[in-house]
Amino acid sequence: MANESENKLLFRMHHIIPRGLASYFKNPDSEITELETLPSPPEEIEIQMTWGKVAAKAWGPVNGRPVIAIHGWLDNCGTFDTLIPLLPKDLRIIAVDIPGHGFSSHFPPDIAYNYVDTLLAVERMFERFQWKKCSFLVHSLGGATAMLYAGVFPEKVEKVICLDIIRATPTISATVDVRLRKTVGKLLKYEAAIIAGPEEPISYDLAVERWVSGTFGSLDEKACRILCQRGLKKVDGGYVFSRDRRLLAAPLAFIPKEDQLILARKTTADVLVIKFIDGPYFEDPEDYQEHMEALRTSSKCVRYVEIEGKHHTHLTHPETVAPIINDFLSYRSDSV
Repeated sequence: MANESENKLLFRMHHIIPRGLASYFKNPDSEITELETLPSPPEEIEIQMTWGKVAAKAWGPVNGRPVIAIHGWLDNCGTFDTLIPLLPKDLRIIAVDIPGHGFSSHFPPDIAYNYVDTLLAVERMFERFQWKKCSFLVHSLGGATAMLYAGVFPEKVEKVICLDIIRATPTISATVDVRLRKTVGKLLKYEAAIIAGPEEPISYDLAVERWVSGTFGSLDEKACRILCQRGLKKVDGGYVFSRDRRLLAAPLAFIPKEDQLILARKTTADVLVIKFIDGPYFEDPEDYQEHMEALRTSSKCVRYVEIEGKHHTHLTHPETVAPIINDFLSYRSDSV
């Protein structure tokens, strides 16, 4: 029963997108003349935080156009491994494991996860790399974080590429008490399990099977094994998942629709949303369209594209996604 419950939660947290809507860019503060290339595979780096580290893969030339790539809930930065090689070679992409995921540190006991924590991590990345402006390549819940950041710090964001999401699932006032009650109960449950000891190891094949089944076919085995490179940890007797078990509880974050619309109207970045048609939806089409129109208030370029595929199509079939992104990257809003 525990596995079934975890699979349902993983599926719910992975898919938070509504239904129904059928370049070049450069850092203006640095002129790139000769690109300094890096060897393949990408470089493993760490960004220090007050509570630990954020682990990341650094792709592309060190003085390339800066991009932060943020994965979805319960995934890791391996979600971009097949897509990034198909993108322009002059991008400097820092693909992060968000707190509690992949190789990144877990939060200390009694500190719950929410969207604001990732905003702080992004700000520290700006300090670490001395960027003044960057773009985002984001999937699922990573897109929720990026769109919040783009509204709060519009002067720092050039482009946002959202894969299968446009915003965080809005708080529903009528059920906020029920949601908070359930989340608190689940957090206490998982904290008690962590205190009681480590997870029981399982075989690698069983871990892959559970992960694939938890996405209800969104991941295939090959794609799952890519995520497992950072999502599993070898221990005596087998493997355990590297993510913080507390992530299985819904995050303690409440973001009403009205607040997100205000931030969308403040967003000046160019925005591309690629929706994978065969994923589930959790908002009415009218609400989603309203948000897209709010983005057009200050942004000169807002694109929405639907393509066939499930929630992890960017990982399983990157060749269908990359051309759309590359065309968007070739657009310069400052030339219009």
